[in-house]
Amino acid sequence: MDSYILILICIVGLCMGSFFNVVILRSLSGESIVFPASKCPKCGHKLYPWHNIPVLSYIFLRGKCHFCKEKISIQYPIVELLTMILFAAAYLKFGISIETIFAIILLSGLIIMTGTDIKEKLVDCNIAIALAVLGVIFSYLRVESITDSLLGIAAGALIIEITARLGYLFTPKVRIMGEADTYVAGALGAFFGLKGICIVLVYSVIASMILALPIYLYNRFKNNDKVTCILFILFVLSVLVFKTAFQNWYTVSAVGIIGILLSISVLKNIKNEGDRTYLPFVPALAAGTIYFMFF
Repeated sequence: MDSYILILICIVGLCMGSFFNVVILRSLSGESIVFPASKCPKCGHKLYPWHNIPVLSYIFLRGKCHFCKEKISIQYPIVELLTMILFAAAYLKFGISIETIFAIILLSGLIIMTGTDIKEKLVDCNIAIALAVLGVIFSYLRVESITDSLLGIAAGALIIEITARLGYLFTPKVRIMGEADTYVAGALGAFFGLKGICIVLVYSVIASMILALPIYLYNRFKNNDKVTCILFILFVLSVLVFKTAFQNWYTVSAVGIIGILLSISVLKNIKNEGDRTYLPFVPALAAGTIYFMFF
């Protein structure tokens, strides 16, 4: 029976991933996610039902539109497969339970917001607000402290908002994070509570560094910026100590203090050299959440 349920969840995940692609694209264009029917984004031709089979249609069509022969974005099969994997992982982790239902809802919201943030650096804050409400409900249904959930919302939102506004000290009228990041962090705090959101944010910063900082640090090294490079090395070491040896408030404080110093160094470089490169943080929040949930 478990195998049949898992197969069903995988099928549902593929279908929902196909739907998430529609939501991602149409939320950016302002179109309804219901009407009109699916169409090629290049030529606008209405697609046939067999063009909409998750993953398989992409393979059968060889990654090209059946009508105009323009390339189909690799985003479609990636989102479909990712959704299937995450839905299946939620079931394998939590089984038949309320945790699985809410985990799937949370992951669904993160997939959509990550997709729009990567494509256009835009996030629908209404999704984050809805997730925050569901997070509080989740805490209530699990007979856990709603107060902790509310504190998680406050902590997640405040930490990101304060960090974002630090940018004003170095780059007037320029935030170092998008406003939507605050909403998303607050929503995650609703699900994970005060302690959980702090850990998720640490993992998210690590994910962001893994994704973006190597390129940035290479440029800093070429410019002979030793301070930033040393702070980055110290930050990595402090995180490793926290993760592998001592998990207490001392190591968490070390990670936080060094992370702040590193952020200040980065912001100074932005101010002095005019580097305004924007790196989406919602994907990092999603990566931190997935790691926290499953590992």
